[in-house]
Amino acid sequence: MTIETSRADIVRFKQAAQAGTIQFDPAAARRCADQYDKQAERLVYLQQRLESAAELGGFGGFVSAQQLQAGFNHKARDAAALLDHYIEAAYRMKEAFLISGGLLDEADAANAAALRALGSRTTR
Repeated sequence: MTIETSRADIVRFKQAAQAGTIQFDPAAARRCADQYDKQAERLVYLQQRLESAAELGGFGGFVSAQQLQAGFNHKARDAAALLDHYIEAAYRMKEAFLISGGLLDEADAANAAALRALGSRTTR
């Protein structure tokens, strides 16, 4: 499964929720949304750790050591940037579940969080 496929699945779920095809009890929808919120928080924490790892030093003064350090730092930055997609997806799923439960104000807040996740990707 690719990021694009997952994104399309989330859009279909959200559209079905908006159309009323998929409906959840508000309490159940909120519990599902809370799970995606927790997932987003865990991913943000992991992303922060990866960003910190991208600044590690101590590889030594040899050119090969500096190249190795640069390679590891680059991989950590790439992984942190990739997590933006998963953070956004978690907020989008949270939003879709909230819509399916008729919790539109909370869904708007989840949408805003997803937009912030997208915005952080463009500012890096």
